[in-house]
Amino acid sequence: MEPRKTVLVVDDSPAVIDALTGALEDAGFEVASAQDGEEVFRKMASASPDALLVDIYMPKLNGADVCRLVKAHPHWKRTYLVLMSSRISDREIDMYRRIGADEILRKPLDVASVVSLVKRAVGMAA
Repeated sequence: MEPRKTVLVVDDSPAVIDALTGALEDAGFEVASAQDGEEVFRKMASASPDALLVDIYMPKLNGADVCRLVKAHPHWKRTYLVLMSSRISDREIDMYRRIGADEILRKPLDVASVVSLVKRAVGMAA
């Protein structure tokens, strides 16, 4: 049996982490979480996630910085990375795509759509 795919959820809102974690675990994912941008890299090293869901506006290190650092790292650059925010303009979406984000989602999130997106991205779609 193939090992479960892992998703790292990064958000400074415990409610967002809880909602995404529950839905992703129900869909068969292993889920790790972090509440700020600095914590991401400790979790990346231990969890080796297949996908990252990262809030853009967080303390310590924002989502754009996390995206740049992950996509510049030789072991992590192929990790599917989704940036999320409730405050985002079309111009910002273009910039986030240029720095390597695979997808950009506006909050409030449709959790079922997020799960479907991640499943497709990591090859779990039915």
